[in-house]
Amino acid sequence: LFLEKYYNGRNDLKILDVGCGTGILMNMLKKYGDIYGIDASKIAIDFCRKRGVKNIKLAKIKNIPYNREEFDIITCLDVLYHRNVGDDVEAIKEMNRVLKPNGHIFITDSAMMCLYGRHDFAHHGIRRYSKKELKNKLNRAGFTTEKLTYYNTLLFPLVYVTRKFGNLIRKNKAKSDVQEINFSFNLFLEKLFKFELSLKR
Repeated sequence: LFLEKYYNGRNDLKILDVGCGTGILMNMLKKYGDIYGIDASKIAIDFCRKRGVKNIKLAKIKNIPYNREEFDIITCLDVLYHRNVGDDVEAIKEMNRVLKPNGHIFITDSAMMCLYGRHDFAHHGIRRYSKKELKNKLNRAGFTTEKLTYYNTLLFPLVYVTRKFGNLIRKNKAKSDVQEINFSFNLFLEKLFKFELSLKR
């Protein structure tokens, strides 16, 4: 959505996906130019290679193996919350180092510490962000924030109650909330998500 806003029609960009996982986002972004990826998980990198994903390296976010001011765009989706990141401000500074002047970084991550619980334990998360906290850390790392927003908010009351109830009955036990659901309900959630995103333009 936001890439289309800033770079619609461009195919000459150099892009880095930090925490590339299995390479799904890299395949989506390749229409914009040359896409590179790093991930701290050897399993993820091996899976990328089996799928034929190129330009990937095994590396941690605080030691990105590229030169200063090398990329036009950096994506970092659901990475900073992870316990292995450690100092998230230093991680953001490292991304700033390899980003070109006037480049853009696109970040998504877990929000609202009031939602922290067993799901986060299961996925090795140690933090959730408020907009104020993330903006402050981006500024400390040398970034200027152009847009900062919450999303997936329409179902927040239901998610809040579900998380609190789950934490109460299974205190300190890791358990992912990700599970297979009914196709029709999943389609409804997808449409609701897309509707909310359309309001964020």
